[in-house]
Amino acid sequence: MTKTLWTIGYERVGQGAFVAALRNAGVKTLVDVREVANSRRAGFSKRALATALDEAGIGYVHMKALDTPKLGRLAARAGDHKTMSKIFSA
Repeated sequence: MTKTLWTIGYERVGQGAFVAALRNAGVKTLVDVREVANSRRAGFSKRALATALDEAGIGYVHMKALDTPKLGRLAARAGDHKTMSKIFSA
């Protein structure tokens, strides 16, 4: 069996469209790699997202260890991509 890894963001989309895009792509499980799975955007905090995904038949796994470390995110926000890349690679 072939497995495919997809990446997706949620910055400019609502929860319904986000879940629909996952379903349309045939996604079976979403792996949330945010260190802190909270969001100011409605429907994207861990519990709300996991519930919506479950209702759509999509699994949810939170693996915060896969997130870019905080210092790397800060470097990226500052435009220091070299430092961000070094931190992420480590």
